[in-house]
Amino acid sequence: MSITPLGPSLIATLARIPLKASAWIRQPNNKIEKWLELQLSTEDHRAIHTATLEGTSHLGDYYRLYAEKKLIASALRRCDRISLLSFAQSIDSTDYSQFISALKREQGVVVALPHYGHYIITAINLMEHAREQRDVFMIYGDPKNHPGNELFDTLSDILFEGRQCRARKLHADARGLATALRALKAGGMVIMMPDVCIDERHAYVIPFLSRQLEIPLGTASLARRSGAALIPIMSHCEGPLKIKTLFGPPIEMGDLRRQERPAFIQADEFLATVEMFGFFESVMKDSPLRWQYVIGHYASSSAFPEARPSDVEATWQAIQETNYVLRARSTAIALDLQERRQ
Repeated sequence: MSITPLGPSLIATLARIPLKASAWIRQPNNKIEKWLELQLSTEDHRAIHTATLEGTSHLGDYYRLYAEKKLIASALRRCDRISLLSFAQSIDSTDYSQFISALKREQGVVVALPHYGHYIITAINLMEHAREQRDVFMIYGDPKNHPGNELFDTLSDILFEGRQCRARKLHADARGLATALRALKAGGMVIMMPDVCIDERHAYVIPFLSRQLEIPLGTASLARRSGAALIPIMSHCEGPLKIKTLFGPPIEMGDLRRQERPAFIQADEFLATVEMFGFFESVMKDSPLRWQYVIGHYASSSAFPEARPSDVEATWQAIQETNYVLRARSTAIALDLQERRQ
């Protein structure tokens, strides 16, 4: 199948529908949700509504995104390699060559790409351009443990397997992470999706979109351990079935001389993660409904606490008043105690 004959298809039809038309839909529509195979509960609709209050998008925009995803996924599954790349490039106006040429050839690169918009298209095009200059991998959860990731395996097999190709897939297990670390140290590129929290026991809480977000530090940790650059990117909607990848500034991982001390390592990775998500938030705040995890995030009503510098002293006093350990008087230790015991 080629992309050219798709003119009268649903994809082409959807592309002709102005984005503003999506704003007409503000109430749940069972027929649309059934076609999109969305199983949204009352609580889910409440979370989506909360997201619309904090951004500029509407429920219709959420439906439109999943309509585009459904149709794009259908097209990708039926494409051969040439048609798939042609289609991916046709809806993406990004100049990836300019980004890749600006990278240091001898330094590895960790690209942080969240589940936002048409991130799969961004990943395909970035890998296709980057593989001309360096080894490039996309790492994600094994479909055996993460249902839904089968599409990544399918696309990777079509695009990159069975050829002398410098682009490959990796699953996020011990073997995959070890391969990624070696590749980065050798100057390769690894694309990661940092907005997934599989195990809350290994997560840290950061401020994000006016709420608390539990997120692991794995992406920043991989960049620190390999000495690679850490660059956040976003797949941004530019129009009907048109995207452009936005590249954030490289994130510094702190002074390497401090990395022998665990406390400094943890602090550097945490601050890098906060900075990375700060870039994501700057793009997502107006259209949070294009984020795959928007429902779970906005289902929470726990706002992240904010404090002004003028509040610090009063906050510390309040903590002291409520914590009996901190209220206890300090015990003086006689420095001549050992001498007196002798």
